[in-house]
Amino acid sequence: MNFLTISFYLGIILLLLCILILISPLRDRFSNATQRIQGFGLNLEVSVMTLLVLISVGLMTSGIWLQLKDINAQLQSLEAKKAEAELRAQQFQRQLEESRKMELPVFLTLEGVEDVSRLNFTSLECTYVTSSNDEPIRADVAPGRRSSDTVKVVLKDLTREVIIDKLEIYDRDSETRWRKVNFRPLQPTYELRK
Repeated sequence: MNFLTISFYLGIILLLLCILILISPLRDRFSNATQRIQGFGLNLEVSVMTLLVLISVGLMTSGIWLQLKDINAQLQSLEAKKAEAELRAQQFQRQLEESRKMELPVFLTLEGVEDVSRLNFTSLECTYVTSSNDEPIRADVAPGRRSSDTVKVVLKDLTREVIIDKLEIYDRDSETRWRKVNFRPLQPTYELRK
């Protein structure tokens, strides 16, 4: 228990004691008894019962006032914690969105090219447009690892739901374009044969 609680309950106990005295046979004894208060230029004569009631009310109100002050401090602390929690929630949301994005290497065959090692990879440009972004995104083109008939393109910042509206590889030397439209790299469809 802190001082505020003790002060409040002490004031209630003192007030209840005054009420008990008023309904008991001791009422005449305390009602007629006076207390002389002198100090700071004051000279007061107050009944003991009135003095006890004033003291109990003072204890209760000081306890209530201090408790209300403490509640205001707690509210300010809670508002600061709420703002901090909202900021952390936004950070976690951004992290979650970033964790959903991934890079995906795609191995492509280019129509009419039997051996990609004969291509000049510095003259190849790869761009793709997604359903969520209208601006073309550049991707690097490299030779495929396993066979000589594929090129490797790394698609970046993909999510599971993304649809690539258009993927294009352009050879500046021969001015040839290879395109693929409307495919979902993270939801592949495979053809099964008998």
